[in-house]
Amino acid sequence: MSAIEKLLANNQSGRLPTPPAIAMRILDEVHKDEPSFRRLSALITADPALTTRVLRIANSTMYAPMVRIDNLEAALTRLGITTVTNIALSFILVGHFKGNHSDEFNFNYFWKRAITSAVSANLIAQRICRANDNIFIAALLQDIGILIAYICMDDYRTIFHPEQRRRHTIKAFEQETFGFAHSQLGSEILQRWGLPEEIFNPIRFHHQLGEAPETYECPAQVINLADKISAVFNGRPVPEKLKVFRSTLKSRYHLSDESINTLLEEISDQSLQILSFFEIPSGKMKSAAQILQEANEELSRLNLTSSQLLHQYREEKDAAVQEKQHLATMNVELSRLAFEDSLTGLYNLRYFHDYFDRELQRASRYGTVFSLLMFDIDNFKAINDTYGHQAGDQVLKSIASLAQKTLRNTDVVVRYGGEEFAALLPETALDRASDIADRLRQEIEEMAVTWDGIELGVTVSMGLSCFDTNKKHQTKDALIDIADKGLYESKRAGKNCISIPQKNA
Repeated sequence: MSAIEKLLANNQSGRLPTPPAIAMRILDEVHKDEPSFRRLSALITADPALTTRVLRIANSTMYAPMVRIDNLEAALTRLGITTVTNIALSFILVGHFKGNHSDEFNFNYFWKRAITSAVSANLIAQRICRANDNIFIAALLQDIGILIAYICMDDYRTIFHPEQRRRHTIKAFEQETFGFAHSQLGSEILQRWGLPEEIFNPIRFHHQLGEAPETYECPAQVINLADKISAVFNGRPVPEKLKVFRSTLKSRYHLSDESINTLLEEISDQSLQILSFFEIPSGKMKSAAQILQEANEELSRLNLTSSQLLHQYREEKDAAVQEKQHLATMNVELSRLAFEDSLTGLYNLRYFHDYFDRELQRASRYGTVFSLLMFDIDNFKAINDTYGHQAGDQVLKSIASLAQKTLRNTDVVVRYGGEEFAALLPETALDRASDIADRLRQEIEEMAVTWDGIELGVTVSMGLSCFDTNKKHQTKDALIDIADKGLYESKRAGKNCISIPQKNA
């Protein structure tokens, strides 16, 4: 007998809560063989408030994009369908199941714990597991079974009476009284709602780590640890949970004390930010400094007075904060320099290959198409030889600026090298890509670059290729080669035109 069946047997109404219609429409789109950026974007942007919240998280320290994300299509391109839809679903489900505060159950506290846990899981996973786009929402919904049982069953509500809480843990009460655990119920509910198994299976096993299949062992461990540290940030002193949290990260995953302290600070900072996006008050949530101070009380055996400990801690904390701010500033600048072409301000070749790999992986996974445009300035050497290299630099900068204005927000244009540029056009078939390329070609032809009082006419030659899941052996190198050959066909055809090699037509 499943947990849902046991719940319904004790539920007078005999009905289960369901997500709002917009959540179901998003899930229906994601489950399609070919989910569409455009349809997903339309579903989410139909709610302006939801769109604003999604973009706020997309630009937060949680994802730290190199370039600000100003619209939903750009968020889908940069972060991927899974991440953006999970962010949207998180806002929808938290808003739908907020409920009203009562003496028995504090909905704000429930979601504060859940959001802190989600932030924690996202940061912990980065350190002990491979990248996981589903871990945030999985940790957020790990206790959804408690909420569903509370909404559906009057008898379940007695667990929150102070007298009952002193006598039983939630898990013991559930098993003894109803024969199911809330983690099992939550997992089954989320599966029934249509969420992917990468979300509901780690929830099912996060309190039974020894039973988790290998695929879900690490995500379940992450959620378990996130639950513990969320209790530490939001509850009464719980030294045992903090001790288990630290010892697991140190002994099993070889994190140092310094790394764990940094992790706690990141959880504290990001949780406050993300809680504000969900409009959940942080209340008396502890800071990392408070938690670390409580942990340092063990040093009292060294006969240091409390004032000495506090003074020592503050000095160390101030030094650490200054160092952290300096390193953060340096990292942001280094990241920018690593991926930016210093002359044109476009992305560089390194970023192009990194983004190409991710787009190829995404298109292969979801069965979508994308096109590659490569273009080269005609007679560029003559411009340099006649007017000087500074004039050539001005031409490069003008074309870069025009390309950014002419191409779409979701397109990524880079300086490929020298006078050559490339652009990746997500979810764009060859015929549409050809129209976009021709519009850019015409804009460049009509553009006048003024140098030393002289107007320089500039044209470009272009080549196109397209990724199509129906064609085999389409590697990155093969697609670049096809577009490059098209570019040189355009050169041979007289320049200022577009060519599409036969094998990609």
